[in-house]
Amino acid sequence: MLIRIVLVQNNPVFGEVAGNLDRVKALYGGRKGLRPDLVIFPELFASGYQFTSKSEALSLGEGDGRDGREKGPTVRFLEEFSMETKGWVVGGLPLRRGNKVYNSAVVTHHGTVMAIYDKTHLFEAENRWFERGSGPLCLVRTEFGLMGVMICFDWLFPEVTRSLALSGALLIAHPVNWVLPFGPQGMILRSVENRVFTATANRVGEEARGGFKPLRYIGSSQVVSPQGEILARAPEEAESLLEIQCDPELARSKRVVEESDFFRQRRPDLYRN
Repeated sequence: MLIRIVLVQNNPVFGEVAGNLDRVKALYGGRKGLRPDLVIFPELFASGYQFTSKSEALSLGEGDGRDGREKGPTVRFLEEFSMETKGWVVGGLPLRRGNKVYNSAVVTHHGTVMAIYDKTHLFEAENRWFERGSGPLCLVRTEFGLMGVMICFDWLFPEVTRSLALSGALLIAHPVNWVLPFGPQGMILRSVENRVFTATANRVGEEARGGFKPLRYIGSSQVVSPQGEILARAPEEAESLLEIQCDPELARSKRVVEESDFFRQRRPDLYRN
């Protein structure tokens, strides 16, 4: 089944959630004829990334609509966006539960929240503001097969991608805020070693807040095939929409060559922590 994926690469202004959502709508608005099956927004795409205090995280943390919590503006936006596009939508945002805030991804479809994933591996100062996710890893059943979801730094822990692939994921949606230069090339390896499609949505721009070191986001949102082909890659500095078609069914075969299969030849009896 051939599907159309759109990656949104934006440049949010920290803390200006409403304005950032409006700018994303405008960025996408010029391409209304896309008809995507899947749209992926970056990590923390409406709040901004460089928090300077726990109180900032609490103030920008949103409710997810579950257990009596009111839905925040970004959650409502993702629901409405999936209703308008009639496809699947994945986007990153801070979610608040009581006095705890999580760096999360919300998956919506036809106007409904279908899954929520809390980032498992927090990067640098994130550990000061966010709680790490306690699992499980995120798998979503779609009409184009199982889709895994991970967030940014999760990719540097190969167990995450491997676990999702072993559980049947054909495609992994990957919202990020990459600043490290080797991320785009590293995801090629994750695709190859697991024979899955990976779709990574990054942001652009810079943040320098609260005396912390400046962060420069490297763009380069991309989709990579199970064979390691870069099917599409966005520019490093400009806001953009990246559109690509692919067939997730091609990720079902784990063969490298005729008699070599990545998964069948695994030796978990020899692997140790």
